[in-house]
Amino acid sequence: MLRTVDTLPVPSAAAVAAAARTPGPPEPLEGALATIVPAANRVLRHLNRWFMVPTLRLGLGAWIATPFGGYILLLRVRGRKSGLVRDTPLSYFVAEGAVWVMAGFGDRTQWFRNLQVDPAVEVWLPGRVLRCRAEEAADPEVRARILPALTRAAGVPGAMIGFNPWSAPDERILETLAAIPLVRLAPVDGPIAPGPDDPGGLAWTWRQGLVAGITVWLLAAGWNRWPGGRRREP
Repeated sequence: MLRTVDTLPVPSAAAVAAAARTPGPPEPLEGALATIVPAANRVLRHLNRWFMVPTLRLGLGAWIATPFGGYILLLRVRGRKSGLVRDTPLSYFVAEGAVWVMAGFGDRTQWFRNLQVDPAVEVWLPGRVLRCRAEEAADPEVRARILPALTRAAGVPGAMIGFNPWSAPDERILETLAAIPLVRLAPVDGPIAPGPDDPGGLAWTWRQGLVAGITVWLLAAGWNRWPGGRRREP
């Protein structure tokens, strides 16, 4: 089960040592991952543009949030050159009174470069919208506490780091993410606690149960009316 704000453990000395931030691009992938991960990223970019962003703008983020597919927020950042507001879906974690995200492409991540110029951002969580101030959390102790939990909260996409984050020790996750900036989104109106639709919450159970129930009912109704089904129209 995901740890919440009240149960994040104190990281070990080894984890803190592994959590030091290394500026620059992430280490290049090797072997099959060098092909699989870029291909997956291309698919995700199209998925984000045509599905995730519209879904989150409609306020339906809670209906697609699960421990398996991950929990997604919509980060609204002003472009450093255009001045236009840019929307980016990101996996997140709520802990220590703030929302946490990571810049998966390292220092060259565009939204990360934008918030370095203008740290005033808007964060759309499932069920609430927050005005936040964004800042990189470079302290190794903070990175050691947050990054492993954030990676595991991403669900299956968290495995894109190249291995299973649920069975891997924190130290391996931290070493792999050494070049990845961790960003703290501090709510302007004060600290927050994780809600039922955030990582660690259980609201996804009834939502997905309702979706599954409606789906089964519709399939059953359609089958009964199909010429080969159990019941035909007179």
